[in-house]
Formats: sequence, structure tokens, C-alpha cells
Amino acid sequence: MMESISGRGRRGVLRRARLGTLACGAALASASLTTEAQATSALEVPEQGAQQMARGGAWVARASSPLAAAYNPAALAGIRSGVTLGTNLVFNRLCFSRKNAAGEPEQTRDGVEYQESCNENSGTPNFIPHLAGNLRITDDLGIGLAVLPPSMLGKIEFAETEKGIFRGREVDVASPGRYVLLKADGLLLNPVLSVGYALSDRLRLGAGFIFGFGSLKLANTAMAQPTANDELDAVAGDVKAEVEVFDAFVPGVIIGGLFSVNENLDLGLSVRIQDAFRGKGDLVARSGYWNANGRVAPDGGTASSSADRGEDLVSLTIPNPITVRAGAAFRVPRDGSPGYLTAGAMRDPISQDIFDVEIDLEYTRNSAIDAIQVRIPRETVYIYSRGLDGSANEVGPVPENADVELHFKDTFGVRLGGDYVALPDLLAVRAGAWYQSAAATDEYLHFSPMASARLGLSAGAQLRAPFVDVEVGYMWVHMQTMDNGGKGAIKTISGNQSLGSRSPYAVNGGSLTGNAHVVSVAVTSNF
Repeated sequence: MMESISGRGRRGVLRRARLGTLACGAALASASLTTEAQATSALEVPEQGAQQMARGGAWVARASSPLAAAYNPAALAGIRSGVTLGTNLVFNRLCFSRKNAAGEPEQTRDGVEYQESCNENSGTPNFIPHLAGNLRITDDLGIGLAVLPPSMLGKIEFAETEKGIFRGREVDVASPGRYVLLKADGLLLNPVLSVGYALSDRLRLGAGFIFGFGSLKLANTAMAQPTANDELDAVAGDVKAEVEVFDAFVPGVIIGGLFSVNENLDLGLSVRIQDAFRGKGDLVARSGYWNANGRVAPDGGTASSSADRGEDLVSLTIPNPITVRAGAAFRVPRDGSPGYLTAGAMRDPISQDIFDVEIDLEYTRNSAIDAIQVRIPRETVYIYSRGLDGSANEVGPVPENADVELHFKDTFGVRLGGDYVALPDLLAVRAGAWYQSAAATDEYLHFSPMASARLGLSAGAQLRAPFVDVEVGYMWVHMQTMDNGGKGAIKTISGNQSLGSRSPYAVNGGSLTGNAHVVSVAVTSNF
């Protein structure tokens, strides 16, 4: 049973809980980028939809399913009415090797050497579903509604206690990456209501309104009372913080265009703009969560909740970058199939094409995410350390400004993919590949997002059965290793005001590797 504190001690722990709020807010700020940025962001893979994913995301000029409502609403003016339901199953794996400034494995103050740490949920799939429908009202007008989360790798969770090496033998030690992140989870949805209109046989325009919302649950760790000369972690002086925030309305717009140069070449464009995620919420902080032996304290630490002092004390502002994608699709129509430029044409590649190939170029203004704003009211948060007898001793206040500097940079990407119709109106096979430039330097290595350069290879198929199309896809994602040689730049919150209420050293020194395997399935019914 968790120990609690009453009176002044309890107030201290509550104040410390808000320290945890900010410390966890730091992790939340970074972790939220993965789930809150839009589907064209370099921080996200893969895209929603078995068709899009299996083509490597090269789809803005093809846009031939109800998910056009979310990715290029202009296409709603030229496709059949339909409904699609599907999900991505994501297996992600991130492994962190913490190092010191000499590039060697980091140790705790007690001499325990950290080992490589990988997320413990790597063998469990993250289910990331989507639902979309569209209605062709006239030959020139279509509407659509898509309900889907941002494309993402999903939940990330690290063990609280792992194995380290002490004098040649294995011992328990607190997670080496705990100051950066222990857990990132939550639910984020971006419903999109869109309309597409054909101005002529060649030109279609569309727009959609995004009314996003979501909650995030994250956990990480802060330091209680480090000194300026400290260079190693004092495990027993750490505080685990768990935070949950919610934003009921994250508005945005998507604008799309399609231009048919001729029967063989289509050009597509989409621009997506969304307001920042502005979450508010509460947290629970657990002082003395780990013992000096690296194991979780039997009583779970001294627990307190910010909700005891008032609701929604945490304030987080996470920018959403503008994303732009332009693509060109070359198609070879089947003899006798209706052309895309005929009056009232309906695009149905599996019945009308021999093959198509598309290339997309994209730009994401990730430099807008220079820092994540983390704020609480002035002089309301105090840091407490836990004595051996369980008492809480005040250390110092947490700064009003607890922003997290990430220094992201703009990213560029290329996507290439296509379909080959093996059996007209029955079976199509597809494949794709993509590459995205890095959004962060190695000094700002973070687990969620892991914003290094990345590439992917994918393949899939579409089977037309009576009344429904069944689509499957697979994607392999490789994230370029980030390695700062033990010279990281991210610091966690601490109770030492003379250090600017930050840790005396960076907590993200080391290397990070990552990859993901994604399986996608979808069923679409057209009418």
C-alpha cells in the first residue's frame, strides 16, 4: 500500500507532484509529437489505410478511397460512394544505450553500469484503427468523413527496473532512460469532414475541417536534490511522475487539389494546417519510488496527486507543423475502360488501369517545434526529497517556465509507389518505398519521437470480392541510429535552484536504435 503524507509534509509532496508534472511534461511534450503531428509529418509512420501504406504513402495524386477525405479531399469529386474500415498493427522496437561523455556505458553513483534498454512492449502490437466514408452527391460534388488517429508507431513503454552490471554480476537498476521517458500512451483522434468539387473535367479542388481531440498518458522521472558537481545518477533520489492531459478541440484544415494533365498523368497537392495541442490535466508523483538497490520501493513510494490541490494544473502547448505534399501519378489505362476525363467519370483503378506509379515530395515545417511550452502557476510547485523514515523534506520550488528545448528542423521526404492490376476487377498488387530526413540532431535524442532520418519498404494487395474490397499491406521501417557519444543536450527538472532547477548534466547521452514492422488490413464497400 502506498504511503501518504498529511499536513505540511503532504502539501510538500503535492508540490513535488507538480514537479513531477513538469518533469513528466517534458517527456509528454516530446512524446506527444509522435501522436499529435499530422500524417505527413516526418515524425510519423505509417499512414493510415492499407492501400496508402502498401504504396509507401505515394497516394496524394491517386486518392481513390474514402480516406481521400483526410489526405486529399479534391478526389471526393471523382470516386464512387463507399465506406472503409481498417487498422494498422504496429510492432515497434526502440533500444537505448546510455553513455557518458567518454562514450562508455554510464554508471549510477553506486557504481552500477547501465545496459542497453529496449521498450518492453516491442512484442505486443499496437492497434491503430481508421474509419471513413464518402458520398458522391452529383457528378461534380462529393463529401466525406474520416475518423482516424494521426499515423504513429503507437504506445512506447520501458521497464521501470532493468538489469545492470556491478562488479561483474547482474543486479537490478532503475531504467537508464527513465529521465527521458518511461511510458507514452493515449488516444488521439482527428475526425475530418471534407468536400470535393470538380471545376472542370481536368481540375478538382477540395477542403476539409479537422476537429481533433485527445488524451495523453505519460511517465518519466525527475531528480530531487542534485549538486553542481554531480555527474552520476542517485537512484534513491528520483521521483516517478505520471501525467494525463486532455485537449477537447484541436481545429485544423486540409486543402487539396487534383489536376489531370491528360488520361495518363495526374498531379496532386495537399496542404494541412492544424492548431497546437493545448492539453491540461493532472498527475500523480511518487517520491522515493526506487530504493538504492534499483528496485521499486515495496510501498510504491510516497504518493500524492495534483488533483488534491486543484484540477488541470498542468499546461502543455505542442505545435503542429504545417505539412505540404505534391505528387505526380502516371497511369496506363486498360483498353476500353472509361477515361478519367469523360463526363461523370468515376476513378476505380483496379477495374480501369493496367498499372500506375506515383512519386510524392513533401515538406514539413518541423522548425516550428523549437520548444514545447510547459507551464504552471508561479510559486505553486516545490520539490521534496524523501528521508529514510519516509518524511518529505522541502528542497526548492520548480520554475514557472519548464519548457523543453528540442530544436527541430524542417524535414523533406520522398515517397514512391504503385499498383499493378494482375486480374482486372479482381486482384491488384502494390509496392512502395519512402525516405524522410531527420528532424532532430543527435544531441537532442529522444525516444518519442525518435526524430532521426528514416526509410521504409512496403508491399500489399487488393482483392475484389462481391460487395467488398479486401486490402492487406506490410511495411518495414528503419530509423537511422542516433548517437551523440554520450554528449546529450536534454536535462530533466531538479530541485536545485542554483542550477536553474535543472539537472547538472544531460540525461540523454548515448545511442538510440529503432525499427518497426507494420501490418495493415482494410475492408471497403462501394455503392
